[in-house]
Amino acid sequence: MSSARLIPVVGVLLLAAGPLRAEEWTHEIAPYLWGAAMDGTSGVGNVVADVDLSFGDILADLEMGFMGTYRASRGHFSVTVDAVYMGLGATERGPGGLVKADIDIDQVALEASAGYEVLERLTVFGGLRYNDLSAEVAATGPLGNTETAEGDESWVDPIVGAHYSIPLSDAWSLNVRGDIGGFGIGSDFAWQGVATFRWQFADRAGALAAYRYMYMDYNDGQGSNRFKYDMSFSGPALGVVFTF
Repeated sequence: MSSARLIPVVGVLLLAAGPLRAEEWTHEIAPYLWGAAMDGTSGVGNVVADVDLSFGDILADLEMGFMGTYRASRGHFSVTVDAVYMGLGATERGPGGLVKADIDIDQVALEASAGYEVLERLTVFGGLRYNDLSAEVAATGPLGNTETAEGDESWVDPIVGAHYSIPLSDAWSLNVRGDIGGFGIGSDFAWQGVATFRWQFADRAGALAAYRYMYMDYNDGQGSNRFKYDMSFSGPALGVVFTF
């Protein structure tokens, strides 16, 4: 199955690097929303569905969720915690529309990382990302027969990465972040990249606009117990950031 009617996706925006180094701890909180395209394969047991949808496809019926980031920094050191809920849904049809698959996925991700500024504006970090995923896939054949499978999985991915901040003016900055993870410990492999424009319109408040790409490849089990989640997400994100 290669085409689809619609898919809603919501994901995360990672908080951009904040103020310059300070002797005291600086704290930032950023709630945000991400609307993204979805491309990949999801399956439980022998019921597997392909997903290939652009960002425009999701506008007809977009699901939203809440997510947020907390970041604390002092001198060269920083700590970041990111919490995400993603509610995903899709209806896929095969050639001629004879076969249909309904996919429902709920995902919770919690990431914690510690960073160190090795060069001016360049920070490297390492941490863990916990994923909890529940998926239900229902495939309906041309004769109306439906096969349904569902499963729940949770795993932890170690991650390493870096982010770089580029000041554009007193109020504007561009931040670029990337990380890789999994390494077969949780996911077989996972990576993401984020580019964020930050507008600091007040001393303690700013706005964020970003584009994010995330990919994860997770497989576990065999036969009817197999759980497969090989998926990428990409799209724009918007958020606000409060500094205290």
